[in-house]
Amino acid sequence: MKASNVLSLLVATLVAVNFALAVREDPLQIFPQLKRSRKTISGFADILVTAQSEVLLSEESFVKNSISDESALLNQLAGSDVQASGPECLDFIRKSVTQLLNLAGISYTNCFNDVDNRMFEELSKIPELALTRADYDKYNLLGVFRGENIFIDPVSIRNKLTNRMRAPINLPTVTPETEAALRTVFEKLKTNFHTCMSSAQTKLASNLQYTSQQVRAICAAEASKRI
Repeated sequence: MKASNVLSLLVATLVAVNFALAVREDPLQIFPQLKRSRKTISGFADILVTAQSEVLLSEESFVKNSISDESALLNQLAGSDVQASGPECLDFIRKSVTQLLNLAGISYTNCFNDVDNRMFEELSKIPELALTRADYDKYNLLGVFRGENIFIDPVSIRNKLTNRMRAPINLPTVTPETEAALRTVFEKLKTNFHTCMSSAQTKLASNLQYTSQQVRAICAAEASKRI
């Protein structure tokens, strides 16, 4: 393959990699927004919003790690031996990586849905709240992920988050005993969420590692046949 062709392929791949990374940066904007927009409220409403915010913010490290793993894999495509295989193999790898991230986004959303359902289930047990699901969802921060994927349309999630953080929260007071019990429940839910996210991220990392092996075993191997 001529040097000029190799150079052209290299430039094209680097542009594609940088574009992919730029697209993946957007999900991280959800978290600074949440940190800046936290309300100053009091009483039981503050306990609830704080618990939900902590769950949301705990996702940040998982998203960062996912993007970092994706970046490391895509950077392999800039290798001269991989580049020499031509665009077909590289394009397949890029599409595979995108699909793996999107699948991970579904798993992350499932983790949110689970903790969200469990949180409402616990709140619905408190008679003095008389909380319906419709009322809860007006300001429910965890629900912004329902039907969404942080790696596909983070803008939609950010817009939902903005609207829900602006919504007024009118909740009756509960007894100190109930507050203490719910704090314990919320801590357990956060632990469960972390376990769910860790499992999902581990699966993504394993899938990306396998794809990384394919870069060497297939794309680079294909290039070696042409030498």
